Amino acid sequence: MARSLAIDRRTTHDEGPLTTRAVCLAAGATRGMLRLYERDRLIAAPQRSAAGYRHYPPDTVARLLAIRALKEIGFSLREIALLLAERDHGALDPTRLRAMAHDQVAAIDGRIARLQLVRRYLKTVAEGDVQLIDDPECSFLADFLAAGGLEGNAGAPAPSRAQETLAW
Repeated sequence: MARSLAIDRRTTHDEGPLTTRAVCLAAGATRGMLRLYERDRLIAAPQRSAAGYRHYPPDTVARLLAIRALKEIGFSLREIALLLAERDHGALDPTRLRAMAHDQVAAIDGRIARLQLVRRYLKTVAEGDVQLIDDPECSFLADFLAAGGLEGNAGAPAPSRAQETLAW
């Protein structure tokens, strides 16, 4: 534990470059995530030591944490890359940001609706009513899809956004 606390202190005091391991520990990331984010230009390509090791700038940890937060909200990596690129160049497009926020609110509303439906069904089963399991028409699935606007309900997210949201 003391080791990760020392790493966190280094990331906030600009004490020089961080190794891949230090960045992964401090940001809760994997090496694969770092390579993906480098490839997709979400984080800057790191400098290399004489031995070829990657050395990341100290602000990489904060950027990774921001990426994680944006992913948790529901933004795709493509959308995150756009937001970060605009921010890096000094100005976010307010119209685009509002539209992206609107899309996320719609997607979140759809997830909430589906979760509320799942909760109702699970509560019923937990209380001993197992008729849901014996339903030959699988009405639960139809209700689930309709609850999130996945069947074209008014005010639902666009189909491509819904498919991205419910990637299963």
